Amino acid sequence: MTLANRVLAPLLGGLAGLISLTACASDGPDAYSALVDEAVVTTERVLPSTTSPRPSLESGETLPPSTTIAPVAPNGEVLQVRSLDNSYRLPDVEVLAGTEIWWTNNGRNDHNVLPVNDDEAWGVDTEDFTPGDEYRHVFDTPGAYLYYCSIHGTKTVGMIGSVTVTAAAA
Repeated sequence: MTLANRVLAPLLGGLAGLISLTACASDGPDAYSALVDEAVVTTERVLPSTTSPRPSLESGETLPPSTTIAPVAPNGEVLQVRSLDNSYRLPDVEVLAGTEIWWTNNGRNDHNVLPVNDDEAWGVDTEDFTPGDEYRHVFDTPGAYLYYCSIHGTKTVGMIGSVTVTAAAA
């Protein structure tokens, strides 16, 4: 082995190791990542997703209004649904009447949260739900509330979700 090989081999080996360690480092947030304040204190409860299938809609068909039982007062419970790029996390939730759903846009893209039933007066449009924005709504009446993002889906497929609201025990 020549003197050059004995000197260069350890240097090149060390350089390769340094490069591989650097390649494994975290990229960190980029210009499009929404900051999430971990210190936000809320009354959150992660609930299991519903297991009932989504009702199917024929073209042009709408769902009947969900309001058939008297509304209840807010109960102080908050459940967060994150809007990420092309999906909601938790997409299907079941809560007690009076629970507030808190949607946050933690993705890199604009989104919206629109009720499938056009007769329902809740939801947020794209200009008010850009990365980092949030939207809150208290579901005070038992029923099934289907929603979707019109940018990344339709009323039946793509970025869709549901809120199933049950009556509080008497």
